Amino acid sequence: MLRGKDILCVSSLDWSAMWTSKQQIMHRLARTNRVLYVEEPVTMLAPLKVPAHWRRWTAVVPSLNRVDAGLWTLTPPPLLPFGNMRPGFNDANQALLARYVRWAMNRLQFDERYIVWTYLPASLALLGRLGATAGRPGGAVPAGLARSLERRPSLVVYHCVDEHSAFPGFVSPQVVRRYDDELTQRADLVITTSENLRLAREPLNPQTYTVLNAADVEVFNRALDPDLPLPQDLAPIPAPRLGVVGMHDSRLDLDALEALAQADPSWHIVLIGPVKTGQVDEARLRRWSNVHFMGERPREDLPAYLKGMAVALVPYKANELTRNIFPLKLFEYLAAGLPVVVGGLPELRRFAGIIGVAEGPRDYPGLVRTAIAEDGPQRRAARVSLAAENTWDHRVEEISGLVEEALARSERTGET
Repeated sequence: MLRGKDILCVSSLDWSAMWTSKQQIMHRLARTNRVLYVEEPVTMLAPLKVPAHWRRWTAVVPSLNRVDAGLWTLTPPPLLPFGNMRPGFNDANQALLARYVRWAMNRLQFDERYIVWTYLPASLALLGRLGATAGRPGGAVPAGLARSLERRPSLVVYHCVDEHSAFPGFVSPQVVRRYDDELTQRADLVITTSENLRLAREPLNPQTYTVLNAADVEVFNRALDPDLPLPQDLAPIPAPRLGVVGMHDSRLDLDALEALAQADPSWHIVLIGPVKTGQVDEARLRRWSNVHFMGERPREDLPAYLKGMAVALVPYKANELTRNIFPLKLFEYLAAGLPVVVGGLPELRRFAGIIGVAEGPRDYPGLVRTAIAEDGPQRRAARVSLAAENTWDHRVEEISGLVEEALARSERTGET
């Protein structure tokens, strides 16, 4: 495990959001390192779609929040919109963000050999602004701390978990692709979560490696506990239940869910998790009496919901975005012992035979029938065993090894 480092993490999610690889990895690294976790940069337009983002105006005055022994969060203020369309706007946003980050590193007295670990292509414009001295935004640096802030990062890690240029919304694919390409070239280490992401970036940076997503296996193994009660809001829904857990957004294949709802009225499709505003036609699914939206549930409650499922689904559309995704929920479902049916995810074809892989919406009903009919103790044990080989602790150890190698390369280069 990586030890004794100061890590600046530029994330695309708030710490309190539904946990993904970002929080899982930084939570573990913070046990033996210090992590400054910069939460999702959102724009001034964001509250118009997500009212909860109005709270970002309180972040105009910077503050650090300690959430773990070795982890602090920094919440950026609202930024200019269209940064993923206009490089000039992004430059202005990153310049403002840099002032807040430098202030936070000042307060934490970051080591001169700190690591930048970014999940955002747009943060390329941040890197060159981290070496200037600054105190509280608009203020001066105390003399005793100026030296540490004049240091450049000792290592830049680009953790690429999505094809950002394929996201919907205010995005220019050409602009975001240029950000991504330049960050890939600038980074000392590129970690991708799928082989397709790696193959697209390796020609730009030979230090590009795939580390697949994993699962909090001990948490999701709780679904196997015979004494764990079903949640009160799930129990009244008749079995067999087909579960879809996660953020429901433009990736969700409504045709697949409708095919399942229509194929067998006794199947009840249960969607657990937040629905991305404007990206899912809820009304279309709510027409079916056997489709249920449960909303977001605390992470610690998810095993109880999964215990009540006959089959777990990852029903994604096939497009450029999903072509590059390795979903976190795969090993979470398997850790719960569940049969899994997926679609739109070429990265998961390697597990065909252990999971059902749909080539299109019409395949789902047959795969679900087979999954239910063939399920049994031996198959469940095999799924749980596979999940046990893919824990977040394993992944963070693997990632730590890559970072240590990159640091050694950087030191050798510096010596020459």
